[in-house]
Amino acid sequence: VAIGRDGSEQILTSWTVPSHDARPITMQGSSSMHTGEIARYELRTADGEHLVTLQSH
Repeated sequence: VAIGRDGSEQILTSWTVPSHDARPITMQGSSSMHTGEIARYELRTADGEHLVTLQSH
């Protein structure tokens, strides 16, 4: 999820993985927000549980 400097949120991508599948996954996502409008990125579960935050520059 991209979190905008104005507090808006936009889902960038989503995925599901079969249980016990250890193969690497490559994903791509995009946003209509410009880079300067994004404050941070959050990785969340399908239920919305926060897992990790990555700060934008």
